[in-house]
Amino acid sequence: SSRHEIDLQKYMIRPAAHNPAIPPNLYLIPSAGAVSWTDTQETNDDAADAAADDDEFVDAMDTTDRAPLWTRKGDAWHRAGARLARALDDLPPSFDAVFVDTDHLAACVLTKLALASCESVVVPLSFDDGDFNRLFQDVTGNALFTDVMIPMKAKGQLRARVKRMVFSKVGSNKNEAVTTAGGIESPFKPSKTVMDQMDAMAQQVWAACTHDERYKQLFAGAEELAPGQYGGGNIVGAFTAKFFTAMKMAPDLAANLSKMMGLPLCTMTSRTYHAPSGLEGQSGKPVLDSLKSETQRLVAGLLDDRYNLPLFES
Repeated sequence: SSRHEIDLQKYMIRPAAHNPAIPPNLYLIPSAGAVSWTDTQETNDDAADAAADDDEFVDAMDTTDRAPLWTRKGDAWHRAGARLARALDDLPPSFDAVFVDTDHLAACVLTKLALASCESVVVPLSFDDGDFNRLFQDVTGNALFTDVMIPMKAKGQLRARVKRMVFSKVGSNKNEAVTTAGGIESPFKPSKTVMDQMDAMAQQVWAACTHDERYKQLFAGAEELAPGQYGGGNIVGAFTAKFFTAMKMAPDLAANLSKMMGLPLCTMTSRTYHAPSGLEGQSGKPVLDSLKSETQRLVAGLLDDRYNLPLFES
């Protein structure tokens, strides 16, 4: 490339410098924000696809065609994705982990940039059948697996593989770890009905993997799985145990105070908080301790045991 590589540290801010409630070892690179949803982006996708180097690529972007970034088609984004992947690899070892979050549609180029540059992907799951089925089929072309990740892999663009599928906003009956009948480990105990639904959805994903090998190839290490691994009795149990878990729905008061005050749950205490909106209240120590320990367990499962550190005092 004739252009310099990207140093991501130049774009980082340290939120703790503005909000002392946020842990000091967290850094943030702000996203495109409103820009990606407007018509300020200019591109000629065909010319960008054919660019021989980064100079030609940048020139191809400077045209009169205007379209919001989230509506863009083609593979012009991939050169930027490769540069972003190199930039992530070049970060100093002191950066233990990088998380990329995008709320855009699955087929949006911003999502594809993340899938092309990160090593792993965590897929949040809903109990809504329509949301779940959109992983595999979507009339707008935004099925994460079928329309985005499989075509990217076929083109050699996909770096990320599925590390974990997380059922989010799950109700809890008890603050104790449990394993469902199908082998899914949860850091808390949902109702039996919910656990049965989790098992059924996990088995649907496995069925898709056995029906079409391309789905199985999206899951990191799935092709090497054997019966009995990860505590699962058979191959289906090994698959569900390795790739599925759950995240508790946080109590409304704790969640709202956290959002309104920029206060991470991991640093919350049981004292009374007063939000600028007028909301005030406190969460009990047992509630906060369980939320913190369950979140930590999820993080350690995604990363490694270095994150099993003492929790902040509640």
